[in-house]
Amino acid sequence: MTCVFALDLINNLDVGFYSAYLVAHKVTVTSKHNDHDQYMLDSAPSASFIVTKDINGQQISRGTTITLFLNDDQVHKLSDSHISCYFFYSLSVLKQLQYLQETTIKNLISKHCQLIAHPIYLWSENNKDHWQLINIWFDNQEMRNTFVGQKLGNHLPNSLAFSILSKLPLKSLKRFGCLHKSWALLFENSNFVNLFHINFLSNQHSYYDDTSILLCLIDKSNNKSSLFSVYGKEELNWSNKLIENILGSSSINGIICLYLNNIVYLWNPSTTEFKVIPPSPVEYAPDNVHIMFKYQGFGYDCSRDDYKVIRYAFSFPPDNEENELDCEEWDVTMIWEIYSLRSNSWRKLDIDVPKCTSFHDKFYFEGICHWLDAYGDYSRAERYLVSFDLSNEECYTTPTPIDIPLELYDNFDINLMVKHLFLLNGRIAVISNYHQTTTFYISILGEIGKKETWTKLWTIGPLPGLSFPIGTWNTSNILFQTHDGKLAWFDLRTHFIDKLDVNVHNDICQLIVYKEILLPMNK
Repeated sequence: MTCVFALDLINNLDVGFYSAYLVAHKVTVTSKHNDHDQYMLDSAPSASFIVTKDINGQQISRGTTITLFLNDDQVHKLSDSHISCYFFYSLSVLKQLQYLQETTIKNLISKHCQLIAHPIYLWSENNKDHWQLINIWFDNQEMRNTFVGQKLGNHLPNSLAFSILSKLPLKSLKRFGCLHKSWALLFENSNFVNLFHINFLSNQHSYYDDTSILLCLIDKSNNKSSLFSVYGKEELNWSNKLIENILGSSSINGIICLYLNNIVYLWNPSTTEFKVIPPSPVEYAPDNVHIMFKYQGFGYDCSRDDYKVIRYAFSFPPDNEENELDCEEWDVTMIWEIYSLRSNSWRKLDIDVPKCTSFHDKFYFEGICHWLDAYGDYSRAERYLVSFDLSNEECYTTPTPIDIPLELYDNFDINLMVKHLFLLNGRIAVISNYHQTTTFYISILGEIGKKETWTKLWTIGPLPGLSFPIGTWNTSNILFQTHDGKLAWFDLRTHFIDKLDVNVHNDICQLIVYKEILLPMNK
């Protein structure tokens, strides 16, 4: 009963309700139906809400009260059209700057709300009756009847509705798209998509604050590697001759995780602190048993203040049949292990999840390690996003979308579709293209575990000369490797291509988002 009541309430509040988040960080709705108890709904901009039976608040006989908790730093930026939108739904509390002034409120109501087919009252301390009717048009019976007859009272201009909705997170749009058919079709409207693009790219995620970018070049043929700042070309001092790979696409609290020949290192370039992770029991196998490790993720468990590394191990058969029976205990088909810096040890994980063989398609973000599964028994089109939560050590999978229009290619082979996983302005993104073509399709995920929340936001290209994406940085920059073995930035805002004077023809390239932090590892 509570859930049905809440959804019915939200459905009636509609677009105007969400416009409240242009100025408010929280909205409380108290409602009393004749046939129900009084309920209170607490809602936040993330589109999450909590509905509880209101037994402690002031009881109302019937109706709905909407209370806004306004942001101090945003109200003065609003245009009159935005203000009118939330007046449209008779918001009951305004306690902010010039919009508290009685004259300002009256002027806005007079300008924008004269066609509303409901009375709007203003509480006035200067009026002996306190409540004053301020939408004068409502008193005109003839105009009111005409308006109600044409059923125009619940409509907002498309431009205003698009402006409000384009500021919502993708998760919110997908979650509530079922409430209105027009919401479900938003991304088929080019005007709305343009607005959403602008808002998506203009609001930089805090993930990128005070960060720089490092490029790791690994030349295995010459047994050497280098790590340097992309723009400053300032090489970081790393004593080893070869880095096999850096795990993930970012530093974690200033720490970079890298590995070489199954030896894992944690390194803070700012403090030069350096730690070698000890081996696990699996590594003490006989010489004739070959154990291989694949590293999946490195991240920070904030609930335990701990850094963790995830990997899986598998073995090759013994060198000959004579030693086969002696090595049965080392027959590792595949086991998963997790390392804890706090305990400085590895332990076995009792999970069975898709693995990843690419070092590009993995990153850590907000407590979760993400990667694209390896092909395994699946085709490329059936690849999954794998998300491993470091706190509860649970794994979630999300099927990836098929973004490429199949009708564009003769004899289309779905196994030739290439996908790359990146973090784009704080959102999980998949970049897809067809084999050896330079048109790329970018989809953003609204909610982990829900395939239907993938949304294709960009189709870019053809981009002559660009081969494949390497990484992303900031709000709109994607780094590509070119056909001639160099690097180039592509800007999603301007669609400009900026080539870098870096030759990577024979190198493996990784892009690392780095934030300098001077804290010790075992703080």
